[in-house]
Amino acid sequence: MSRKRPARTGNPDLRQQKHVPAPPIEEIEKEIFSLLSPVSFKPMRLYENKQKQKFRDRILTLPMMMAIVVSLVYRQIPGLREVTRVLSQEGLLWVEQIEVSAIAVSKRLRTLPIELFAQVFEQVIVRINYQPNNQTIPENWQAVCGRFPAIWIADGSTLEALRRKLKALQEKEKTLAGKIIMVVEAFSHRPVATWYTTNSKANDKTWCNQLLQRLLTGGLLIFDLGFFKFPWFDAFTQADKFFVTRLREKTSYKVIRCLTSVPFYRDEIIEMGEYRSNPCQCSVRLVSVLWGSTWYYYLTNVVDPQLLSAQQGA
Repeated sequence: MSRKRPARTGNPDLRQQKHVPAPPIEEIEKEIFSLLSPVSFKPMRLYENKQKQKFRDRILTLPMMMAIVVSLVYRQIPGLREVTRVLSQEGLLWVEQIEVSAIAVSKRLRTLPIELFAQVFEQVIVRINYQPNNQTIPENWQAVCGRFPAIWIADGSTLEALRRKLKALQEKEKTLAGKIIMVVEAFSHRPVATWYTTNSKANDKTWCNQLLQRLLTGGLLIFDLGFFKFPWFDAFTQADKFFVTRLREKTSYKVIRCLTSVPFYRDEIIEMGEYRSNPCQCSVRLVSVLWGSTWYYYLTNVVDPQLLSAQQGA
């Protein structure tokens, strides 16, 4: 007769992990040092001085905590216990070998304001954009890149799931949660902009106006169904800016003109919102592609196939 295994107690975030972190990579660490170093955190001292009681001088300073957070991501370190082991045996980035406990790191992470990390991240974005872009654009996309002054991708993520998943965060009211959006260049994935709100139920459409204002005239923005709304599509066309997204199911439309129709794909100019009181005012282009046994539908206001072919849009 099998015996039940006793239930585990304690914080699961601090349990012993079986996985090992990836080794440090010199090329990546050189790039990190060019964008981020202890010097980056000098502007944060003013913020800390205003809250001396909370942020007195300590071992786990902001530079050290930033080294820990960056290493957790880039080296895929599986947990805080492994972080403390690596710290004691080899150090992390600009932090030399030091003995600290996993509990101490956990408590320090919970007291650091999100705003500090956001400020550092904004500094990094500025530095990245000042550096030359050596990313090689694939040959079949070079012509398209020449037609648009910018090709960006925007996507939002809900951070509220982190609060529910980690036991250490479930009991806290003020933790990392909310909604964040990231904008990157399509081919280099260099960051362009990021916005954050503490409202985890915020819709991606919250940032529509900011995205449209940030995009260069004649630029192309790629986004998912979270941003789907007719007035925004019209705003792109009226501002001489372009987008590519998917067609939402059950969207009513009528075909104005068929550009191409073959068994495996169709390229059509359509008007959306046929049965709505506020239809899409500007015509858009619908590219339908059969992949296997499934049809996929893509929308763009690039109505000239010479600027963006159906294949490129899909």
